[in-house]
Amino acid sequence: MADRVPSHPDQGAAGRLEERVAVRPSTIRLPEQRPPGVHTILDFFVRRFPDIPAATWAERFGAGKVWAEGGVIDAGVPYRPLVDVYYRREVRDEPPVRTDYRVVWSDRRLLVVDKPPDLAVTPGGRWVRGCLLHLLLEATGNDLIAPLHRLDRLTSGLVLLSLDPASRSHYGRLFYPRPLLDKVYTAVCELRRDPPVPTFTLAHHISRSREQHWRQAVRPGLPPNARLEGEVLATEAGLALLRVRPLTGRRHQIRVQLAAVGLPVLGDPVYGGTDSGDAPTASERMWLDAHQLTVRDFPEPDGGGTLTATWNSSRPPASFFRRALAAHHGTGRCHAP
Repeated sequence: MADRVPSHPDQGAAGRLEERVAVRPSTIRLPEQRPPGVHTILDFFVRRFPDIPAATWAERFGAGKVWAEGGVIDAGVPYRPLVDVYYRREVRDEPPVRTDYRVVWSDRRLLVVDKPPDLAVTPGGRWVRGCLLHLLLEATGNDLIAPLHRLDRLTSGLVLLSLDPASRSHYGRLFYPRPLLDKVYTAVCELRRDPPVPTFTLAHHISRSREQHWRQAVRPGLPPNARLEGEVLATEAGLALLRVRPLTGRRHQIRVQLAAVGLPVLGDPVYGGTDSGDAPTASERMWLDAHQLTVRDFPEPDGGGTLTATWNSSRPPASFFRRALAAHHGTGRCHAP
């Protein structure tokens, strides 16, 4: 997402502020290679978002709801590679989400938030206003907030956000090209094979599924592009409590890699076997928590010192495991935090 999205050409200043707080525009950069069968930018959107009818996209283009730096894009504009195109997601009857996020730490440049499960970080799918970013915009009035990394909607835990566009690229170096921010997750997994050794390392090649675009898949025989370290903290009643440290940052990485070795995350609706896309009612949530973020001696952008900090979510691993056991085995309905 760009730091400053060009405002819709037809909006005045008051309208721009109201719209930024209401729904922040989404951005998509057109690929350098034109996809087969795509001749116009409208063709690309129809191909890229197959769940939205072509007639709906044609109506949005005709109503001036899709634009670029130079202005509104008409339906017949030819495809142009590497152009940033902006649009606002439109969803009727968004499903309810949890809103009980917690601010863990903040200064004038950075914000650390502990988010609950079932809350997307940014707009996506059936959720536009029901996301952490929109809740923070409403609470602070600061339309410059932007997340510095991803966290799945169904995963709870810590998210690091930027408050200041001037320093955003500087703090982005915590993640790229070599991660300098240590991330530790807590996972409660189903034991579908023999319990793993106490500590283990997983290396796979994962990429988007060719058949189901919302899934990631393991590609045997290809060089690994996803690595993680795991430690078994406890096992009981067919479940295992793991501490997981991802060494790379692929989409859905922890969920995909653990499922590939017979340790699917409890309550995972995609990689755990149900493939429904929603958190199952049996366990009330997916039991994966981004528990800890640690940064050591990272230079501040103004040269005035270094950032050294460790932040923890509100879900200690031992109590997280107890709640998962209770929910999974029916000893109590746990709407876990």
